[in-house]
Amino acid sequence: MQTSTFLLYLISYCLFFMLNWKQIKKGSQRLIDENGNFTSKPIQLISNQLSGAILLGIAAIITLKNNVLQLLFNPEITANTITLYLLTFILILFLAFKQSKNAFKNRNQSSGNTTQLSTLFFCSYFISRALFLFAYELWLRGSLLFETANNFGISLAIFNNVFLYVLLHIFNSKKELLACIPFGISVCISNLAFQAVWPAIILHISFSLAYEINFYLLNLIHSKTQSHENFNNRSYGTNRS
Repeated sequence: MQTSTFLLYLISYCLFFMLNWKQIKKGSQRLIDENGNFTSKPIQLISNQLSGAILLGIAAIITLKNNVLQLLFNPEITANTITLYLLTFILILFLAFKQSKNAFKNRNQSSGNTTQLSTLFFCSYFISRALFLFAYELWLRGSLLFETANNFGISLAIFNNVFLYVLLHIFNSKKELLACIPFGISVCISNLAFQAVWPAIILHISFSLAYEINFYLLNLIHSKTQSHENFNNRSYGTNRS
């Protein structure tokens, strides 16, 4: 690995780490917090997603140079690898829906904030989130993973990649921190098996959006049901009087 390439990875990682840490301190990193409540800083959240996408996207394009399309669409697919990938994809979706339901239950049981966000915000956020995760995976599990695998071997590349991934989540809950390990290993192996970055991009975007969209829909259904019940209660009280 050339010194200039190493420095670019180091600088981009440190910048993103500091950006991530700053977002956590300000409470503008997540759409849904650990208590199952929506963000109270929607504009900052979308801005942070786009800032991260630009930073990591530029770093990935510079380091990959002319290999971006090849890494994105390398068609090395066998029956065994695609079967294992599909099973992983199904498992990821199952976990996303399960965790979103648990987070929604926690929100109902807590007395946290009840921030109301518009449909336009959610649409804008989901697009910005997908763009961010695309750039994130292209940089971390695309450019960096394959660069280190070519220079130091697959085992060390996976270990280094998962370590850096976990370190980015060091300020999050212990549960999320531990979950990063199997997820990080899975997406690294998927990318190396296909010799492309699209497997990690699809898995990460699918998990994130399945979790957040399902939570949003559960909240929407709950709000409509609650409004309907409140309307019926008011009508019943008026009739009795």
